[in-house]
Amino acid sequence: MNKLVNFRDLGGIVTADGKKIRPKRLLRAGAPHKLMPEEIKMLQDHELALIVDFRSEKEVGEEPADEIEDVLYVNLDVMADKMSNWADPKEWMKKLNPDTADAEMMSNYKEFIHTNSSKTGFAEFIRILADLEEGSVLFHCAAGKDRTGFGAAVVLKILGVSDEDIYIDYMKTLKEREEANKIIIDKYRAMGLNEEQLTALTMMYGVKEDYLAAAFAVAEEEYGSFENYLSQGLGVSPADIARIRKFYLE
Repeated sequence: MNKLVNFRDLGGIVTADGKKIRPKRLLRAGAPHKLMPEEIKMLQDHELALIVDFRSEKEVGEEPADEIEDVLYVNLDVMADKMSNWADPKEWMKKLNPDTADAEMMSNYKEFIHTNSSKTGFAEFIRILADLEEGSVLFHCAAGKDRTGFGAAVVLKILGVSDEDIYIDYMKTLKEREEANKIIIDKYRAMGLNEEQLTALTMMYGVKEDYLAAAFAVAEEEYGSFENYLSQGLGVSPADIARIRKFYLE
């Protein structure tokens, strides 16, 4: 099994006005931890220049991103303000219930809009993208699905990709994480979790359009539009958007 799970190059996605995202520019994945030599070479072949890690200090300490020659690294803990670490399965054990799992996940996504650490972290992420002048950026969290999924959605929105195509990329995680999730669920089954708990865990290791839609809805509710969220919530300027579209689109 590959170590770099849920990886994809966003190159080739078409915007609403007919442009395409350049290949070897925007890469998303789960944590690049203990990669195989061929995976590192693949990233180098994608002209990797920068890794942006959305995880917490605890997560980074437990599974640090690999150091790759000539590749810079930035850690932006976008959920530092959340009281509990929802990326930590140990936290989930306290509230594993299939009847509430969807609501819990949607609440997490809403916090991408609400919390100061999310606004600060994703704002810095956009500035980093705007300042990149060569090569590609790999952005990731632990599983590459929630923090990474929302980050990808923000970037794709800026680039002018339709919501339909944003959701298509977002939902690819179900297929890309299928094998990794099975291993995780089997591990917790062996540890004694019952089938109800495992159902909830499966839901929380997956993605649904409703989760991302919950974040979009809060952004529009609080700011009036996603464009206002970008400008007022994240401080993204027209100049930032212009630079991003120039560098990442062809």
